[in-house]
Amino acid sequence: MKLSSKANFYLSIATLMWGITFPLTRNALTEVDPFVFVSLRFAIATLVLLPSVCSLFCKTTQNTLRGSLIIGGLNAAAYLCQTIGLETVHSARAAFITGASVIFVPFLAPLFKLEKPSRLDLLCAGIGFIGLYILMDIGHLYLGHGDLWVFLGAIFFSLQITYLQRINLLIKDYQLLTFYQLLFTVPFVFLFTKGHSFSAALQPQALIGILFCAIFATSLAYYLQNKYQKFTSAPKAALIFALEPVFASLFGVLINHETLAKTTLIGGALLLLSLILPSIVNMKKESAPFIK
Repeated sequence: MKLSSKANFYLSIATLMWGITFPLTRNALTEVDPFVFVSLRFAIATLVLLPSVCSLFCKTTQNTLRGSLIIGGLNAAAYLCQTIGLETVHSARAAFITGASVIFVPFLAPLFKLEKPSRLDLLCAGIGFIGLYILMDIGHLYLGHGDLWVFLGAIFFSLQITYLQRINLLIKDYQLLTFYQLLFTVPFVFLFTKGHSFSAALQPQALIGILFCAIFATSLAYYLQNKYQKFTSAPKAALIFALEPVFASLFGVLINHETLAKTTLIGGALLLLSLILPSIVNMKKESAPFIK
């Protein structure tokens, strides 16, 4: 198997695991508090990654620690909001709203001294906002609604993505960066666990959700992404990652027998189009013959 094909395969596996987390998390939240769920997810993921980075600690820099601390705070906010939302929002709906985080990245980029949005970015953002409007049924939202929590999580995810893109210009050791960002997520989340029982995490559905999200969807998926993404093109990687809400919808139906509402199908389709359109355009540009 060619290295690029192998990379695409493993990135697809990582995306598949991210998609499965949505229905598993919904099930787990019937037995465990969202704050306990997220804190244990990242604590276990950090412990799983620890043996692989022990020999790299000597390479730790101030930039790595400072950048990881900020990402840890953004991670905590993003996953807490998303998890709280999943208590009441179906997997497909939550996954598509979360996927909308990519829409905001081009507009946040200039704030982090990155490139300004292109015309294609603006077009895709327009399509994405229309899809988001249909998907969330904006006119019926109210404060505290699950959709609003997931949407707030998407905003934090977009900030995390943009800031990560910025510090990747300064930090070369991605393995250490991954470990520290998981490690620094834990204390931010544990601040909210006071008064909540951890014993509920031993219930079957809660334990399955926590262990899968921690070991497979966090530690293993991040490892696969860090190891193989560099061996494929950015447009192909983005196209693969855009499949996350599709996998979430599929497994929401298979695992929890969720039904896909008309607004989810139409809004989700428009959001998916806004996510994959830049990748398709860039792939066509890369494959076009060079004309002098």
